[in-house]
Amino acid sequence: MRITKQRAAENRARVVDEAARLFRKKGFDGVGVAELMAAAGMTHGGFYNHFRSKDEVEAAACAAVFDKSLAGIRAVAEEADPAARAAAFRAYCARYLSAAARDARGASCPMVAFAGDVSRQSELVRAAYAEGLTAYLDAFVKASDLPRDAAVRAYAGLVGALTLARSVAADDPALSDEFLAASRD
Repeated sequence: MRITKQRAAENRARVVDEAARLFRKKGFDGVGVAELMAAAGMTHGGFYNHFRSKDEVEAAACAAVFDKSLAGIRAVAEEADPAARAAAFRAYCARYLSAAARDARGASCPMVAFAGDVSRQSELVRAAYAEGLTAYLDAFVKASDLPRDAAVRAYAGLVGALTLARSVAADDPALSDEFLAASRD
């Protein structure tokens, strides 16, 4: 029995969603095709109905994660009132540097989740990451109302703080909290 194009698109989207979740949680190399397809509720063989390679699903998942992350920062950037945009930006930074964000590994920022892995991935994945990062940074600059160089430093500080907070959260929670608090201030 043939499936409809709509059903095929829904199945592909489900695989991409699961890939995005699993890759953020375990890294690109920590997830195999069989595990990914099982998480999506499909057979391993069905993978090749949707993707030519694991690299292709990695790139699609990376792009999907950036698309979701971009929605939030673009909403801040598009706030017309400068005072409201400044308040929304401060709230964004506070959420980004929260214990909840630190502990939500499967739903995390693509820069934090993928930065350590992406340089070892295929050109296809690196290109998807670079495109997403560039778009995100452009929106961050607009949302922050800072000159680009200052916004780049600020964002690098956010990403670095969250990365370091995660790296020690299990073994030194006080240090983890210190990274978050100092960066929020």
